[in-house]
Amino acid sequence: KRLDYRWLDLRNPKNSLVIKVGSTAENSMRKFLLEKGFIEIHSPKIMSAPSESGAELFEVKYFKRKAYLAQSPQFYKQLAIAAGFEKVFEIGPVFRAEESKTSRHTTQFDSFDVELANVSSEEDIMQFQENLIVNTFKKIKETHGDEIKKHYGFEVSVPKTPFPRMTMQEAIE
Repeated sequence: KRLDYRWLDLRNPKNSLVIKVGSTAENSMRKFLLEKGFIEIHSPKIMSAPSESGAELFEVKYFKRKAYLAQSPQFYKQLAIAAGFEKVFEIGPVFRAEESKTSRHTTQFDSFDVELANVSSEEDIMQFQENLIVNTFKKIKETHGDEIKKHYGFEVSVPKTPFPRMTMQEAIE
């Protein structure tokens, strides 16, 4: 019922807070990346061929041809790197035609994709991700911390860096 009357449901401050926090998170991540010299790209969402092999596709009729809804911007991010853009990102919809019986599985979601050239090690990537996450949580706490405490009863916790590390073997064990 709530989804049938979503425009009314979102008038409840607790429910609309979820949308507001998501907007703050996305804008914070975008600002962080732009300040680090990233270029934002917008890849096609209707493609003539699958963007990932092995995944189920949404096939659509595109004029008199067959086309597919994009599963990922990966191919276009890689082309941007090859074109000389060393740091690119995209925030946008992707589509996965994978049937599931879970309540959390979605066939369309907004993807946050980042591509970097010239990475020295996995440590570079982990530090980058940690800084992005910490920056995003700080902005959410600063902007919505009081409302989150009021409506959901907990404090937003900003993680400390470096995040704990473990080897693959430790993770398996």
